[in-house]
Formats: sequence, structure tokens, C-alpha cells
Amino acid sequence: MKFSSNTLLAATAALALGFSSCQPDDEFSYTVPETYSFENVSYSGQSARLDMMAEITSYIKTAHISNASPLDAAKIKDMYGDNTGNHFSTTDLNNSTKQLKSKTLSTAQNSFEAYMDAVALASQSTNMTASNGQAGIGTSTDNAGVTKSYLFNENGIELTQVIEKGLMGACFYYQGTSVYMGAGKMDVNSVDNTIVTDGEGTEMEHHWDEAFGYWGVNKDFPINTTDIRFWGKYTNVHEVVYPLNKKMMDAFIKGRAAISAQDIETRDAQIIILRKNWELVVAATSIYYLNNVKDDLTTDPSAAYHGLSEVFGFISALKFGTGASGITEIQVNTILSDLFGDSDALQANNYTVTLVKIEAAKTALAAIFTDLESVKDSL
Repeated sequence: MKFSSNTLLAATAALALGFSSCQPDDEFSYTVPETYSFENVSYSGQSARLDMMAEITSYIKTAHISNASPLDAAKIKDMYGDNTGNHFSTTDLNNSTKQLKSKTLSTAQNSFEAYMDAVALASQSTNMTASNGQAGIGTSTDNAGVTKSYLFNENGIELTQVIEKGLMGACFYYQGTSVYMGAGKMDVNSVDNTIVTDGEGTEMEHHWDEAFGYWGVNKDFPINTTDIRFWGKYTNVHEVVYPLNKKMMDAFIKGRAAISAQDIETRDAQIIILRKNWELVVAATSIYYLNNVKDDLTTDPSAAYHGLSEVFGFISALKFGTGASGITEIQVNTILSDLFGDSDALQANNYTVTLVKIEAAKTALAAIFTDLESVKDSL
């Protein structure tokens, strides 16, 4: 039984007792819906942060054309940090108490601000053509004749991608798997799961919804893939070769239903599924971009360096979440260093990447994420 937040608190203590994670399955009888259609669901804070990330990326990309105005590093850091200066496009975001920095793994925050300073510095050279040792604009023309341009630093790194994909890891993936599925948000002994706050559900239900919000999909995903974003978009990219859409969505739905029914054992099983498969999305996307850049490396270098910059961000993201592989920061940094010459994005160098190094990175990732070994060349 649950109580709305205006119920007499005197009843709460008695009803909050007795829930444990070892109740037998036959004590539970509940319906698991086909979509994320629960009462009192809210993840508006997560949606706001996804919006903020999109706008930061859009602003940085204004410097991706020849002779563009230089970026303002302070503006980028304001948009990332304490949200001052009214830099966002909507009143809701400008007035929001939410921010990306406070939700980024604390040990990574300084690095991302350094990347923001560095991309602003690179943007002072939009009148130059990017080359080894020279920041500037690189252009690419695809098979359809569409020309794209990118801002690279002196080492051929597109810091826009390092910032966006890196924060997808250090903020969204980290929060979704390590924080909101972690003990601090899911402990039955300290997180309330009886008192319902209108519009949010119980404290534990709300935490689960917030983890779902960081994934970036619709409540009726994967039936509806319209406007999916960030990790949701990359989950969907692999659907033909390595399908994870339904597996992850079913786990999110079943876990939420289990929380509402006080079925903690089933909830915990869904956490295991989600952590494993979210991590596989990160790894699969890293391999996907490694495959994509191979042909471009000699025929369209700017396209290759763009894709490799995404690779850097995605592989780096593996440091930040909680998955099933047991991958360590040392292993991640070794893969980055072997591929780019350094695990620091400001020292990494796309001009030293070779086909041999790309294949070695794929092999290293597949050796850790053995589920992907059979599809590593098809992603």
C-alpha cells in the first residue's frame, strides 16, 4: 500500500517496516505494462540536462565554419556549470536550477572545463586550414556530394566530440548506472518506497525514473524512435546488428513495476541487465566508429578525424559508468594511448592514428566485451 504525501506521517513508520530484498516470488502479483506508462513519473531534470548538452554542442559547432567568430570559453563553462548569463535559448533552461557540472563525476569536471578552454582557443584559428600542428577548419565531402566542416585543434582532435561524448559518459551514463541504480538511490533501508509524492511517485520510483531519463528515449520506445537522443540514439543505431532496444526498455519497465510492487529481487535483476547492456552500447558505439573511419583515413582525413574524435569520447566514457565487464580506468587509458598516443584528449593526436592501431583498438575492446566479438566487424 502507498500513501500520498499529504497522508498523516504517523502512519508512515509502521507501514515502512518489513520490506526486504529476499521476499519469495509468490508474494508478488503485479502487471508489467508494455510501455513506460506509470503514474507519477517525472524526470524533467534529466530532460533539462539533455537539452543543455544539446545547446552547448550547438553553440560550439558555430565555430565549425571558416572565419567563424571565436567561441567564448566563459559562456561554455557558464552553460555547463552554474547556469548564469542567460545563454540558453529558452526561459525554462535559463531559469532552471539544474546543471550538468554538478552531475558530472567530480574527478572529471576540471578536465571538461579544460576541454572547453581548449576548444575556445582552437576557435581563434577558424581562418586557418587544419593541419598537423595547426588548429583550424577541416572539410569533408561525402559520397552524396555534401560538404561538412569541422573545427580541429593542432592535433586533429575535434574537441566538440570529446566534450559531448565524454559528458554523455561522465554525466549521463555515470548518473544512470552508478548513481541512480546504486545503493545510495536504491537501498531499501534508507530510500523510501511507501510515500507517494504527486507527480513523482515514491522516492525510489523517482530515482528509477531519473535513471530512465538519462537514457534519452520515449516512454513508448522502441515502437516510437522519434526524437530519441544521446544514448537512446546510439542504442538504436546498433539494432540491426546487435539489438538492445527491447532488452533495455523491457528491463526499465519491469524494474519500475517491480519497485512499485516492492519486488526488490526482480528490480535488482533488472539493474544487472541494464548496467551490462548500457555498457555494451558504449563499447559497441566505440567499435562502430572505429569501423566507420577506416576507409576515410586515407581518402577523407577530415571525416576520419571527426569520427576518431567521437571514438575518443566514447572509449573514455567507459571509465565512468557501472557495467558488467569490470573494465578498469587503466585498461581504458591503455586503449586510448595505444590508439591516439595519449589518454589525455589535449595530448591525443589523430595524425598518428593508423589502420593497424584502429584494428588493435577493436581487438582490445572485443577482448573485454566478449559479447561483441562475433559482430565487431559488422557494427
